[in-house]
Amino acid sequence: MPAATATAQALRVALQPDMAVFASAGRQGPILTVLRLVSDSEAATVRPALENLVAEFRRVAAALIEQMEAGSSSVGDVDADPPESVRYHGATWYLYAHGEHCQFDNPASGEVVEANIYAPDLVDPYFLLQYAKTSGRHGAVVDACAEGFHDMCRLLDHAGIAYG
Repeated sequence: MPAATATAQALRVALQPDMAVFASAGRQGPILTVLRLVSDSEAATVRPALENLVAEFRRVAAALIEQMEAGSSSVGDVDADPPESVRYHGATWYLYAHGEHCQFDNPASGEVVEANIYAPDLVDPYFLLQYAKTSGRHGAVVDACAEGFHDMCRLLDHAGIAYG
């Protein structure tokens, strides 16, 4: 695997910035994967839509966490037993708390919000893309993310939006 990792690192240096290269273990030896990610011009074009998505995600995540805290067995304590569901914008959202995250599902709309309960403003590229896909309101961003998580990371990097 060290040779494959070294090859991946060398390719990263040689290729354009919109190419991602990584090594992984395969059944018959290491595998190198090369992905063409969203280009600089594509990222610039979709940036306003991305910024709108991030603002909406943060707003909804914060509101859902606030509702969760209000309905907890010990109000205001995110570590207390959360309620089974919360109401937000006239809809019921079901909760699946796990570790520092909580997944909120709206079965009526299909929307999924996975948020950090201690830092709802924190953006996770995978969870943000999941929200974009399930909300049905962010087609430009979803379309730009042909390579899923990897493209979302590139879009966030290009826009200077911190994530974790």
